[in-house]
Parts: sequence; structure tokens; C-alpha cells
Amino acid sequence: MARTKSFDEDKALEQAMLLFWKKGYSATSMKELEHVMGLTITSIYNAYGNKRALFEKALNYYLQHILVRFIESLDSADSPENALKSVLMEVIHLHFNPSHPGGCLVILSILESEQHDEQSKNILSSALNLLRDRIIQRLEKDKENGEITLETDSQSIANHVTALITGMTTMARAGFSQKDLENLIEDSVVKLLNK
Repeated sequence: MARTKSFDEDKALEQAMLLFWKKGYSATSMKELEHVMGLTITSIYNAYGNKRALFEKALNYYLQHILVRFIESLDSADSPENALKSVLMEVIHLHFNPSHPGGCLVILSILESEQHDEQSKNILSSALNLLRDRIIQRLEKDKENGEITLETDSQSIANHVTALITGMTTMARAGFSQKDLENLIEDSVVKLLNK
């Protein structure tokens, strides 16, 4: 008869995600992972694999539970302008949420890309590309609905917004205020949509 696991795998994975998010892949030790996950190293290896495999599982957890909020805010907005504002505001919500380490795990991990193998790098770049592509889809839908002109360059705007997300994440980690970032969002969205 197979033994049932005596711990909450999702909860332990969430704790690993938060630690990788706070310290980065290379600075996170297995000893620290044992501590925050409340597991022995043997249990970690049995449930998740080695540190690299655990990081990739934690990264996927982040995509499914945290980064998805960017897409949800984009899709649920009532206008193209509010769609861009809301996806950019997620950077602020993410960074200034006291239950999060600040910044964005994807972007911070991309910045330490030399620490990652090809599979991790692919997950990271795919996440950023997915977000960019969903912005394009939203703007194309807005074109079809007549909310923005057919001449609007959806890809160019999506690239700018993706660059703003990565730049704002870095600015927030560097100590720029929430007000600074809110002002940047207001100015940028107006210029991007030519209003």
C-alpha cells in the first residue's frame, strides 16, 4: 500500500516560491528550503526532485497563482486604456503587497539568467512572451470592437508595456515610490494610445 504524504505539497511549494523570489535561485540554499518548507531534504527530493526541479515547479506555481493576475486584469478591464493601466498596476500590487518579497519572480530570475539551465530560461522567456501576446490579443479585440483605430500598432504597444513592466519592477526594487510608478503608468498609457 502506498504511503500518503503527510504535508501540503502546494503550501510547501508556495514557501519555496517565496524564498526563491526573495533571494534568487543561486542564493537560496537547500538548508533554507528545508526550513521554510518544513521538510527534510529527503522529503524535498522525493516530492519535488533536486533544487533545479524544485525551482521549476515553484516557477510554474508562480505563473499559475501570481502572474495569472496580470492576464485576468487585462481581460476584465472595460476599455483599452484601463486594460493597459490595470496590467501595469499589477506591478505595483505585486511589489507593495506585504505578503510578497517584492518585484517579480520571472523578471528577477531573468536578470540572473546565468544561473539557469535551458529549460528554466525557456519557462521564463515564455512567461514574458505570453504576457506580451495577451496584450496584443486584447488590443486586437479592441480594434475589432472599434474601441481603438485599425492603424493602432498592437505589437509595438505590447512591447512597450512589457518593457514598462520589467522596468517598473526594477524601479520598485530600487526604491521608487508607488506614486512615482502610478505617475509613470498614467503618462505612458496616454502616450501609447495617442490620447
